[in-house]
Amino acid sequence: MPLYVYRDKCKNFKKKDFNHKECDQIGFLMVGLGFREIRKNNIEEMVFRYTFLQKVAYARADEEHTSTDARKIFSRYIGLQINNQELTRHKFMINCARALERDVEYNIRKAA
Repeated sequence: MPLYVYRDKCKNFKKKDFNHKECDQIGFLMVGLGFREIRKNNIEEMVFRYTFLQKVAYARADEEHTSTDARKIFSRYIGLQINNQELTRHKFMINCARALERDVEYNIRKAA
């Protein structure tokens, strides 16, 4: 299923300085974090999950953002929606553990 990023749902979409590229990147990140929409009341959970992914190292990007940076970035895109399923923290953590397990098994087989 293709990913749809509904940028026009953002509260600041009509502003001249709206960054469409960053908005799309946030949309793709939302898939990994397990969110369907950015709301004021779920930004802290998004920051937690983003920071968690940075700590487990398999999702490292070119640059790391502090939790304060991530909070500011997510706050710029309140209202952003994608066509993705919403995950509980438990399901998110299970997915992360399974991905980490696959990475470890792959590295062990590759080294043998």
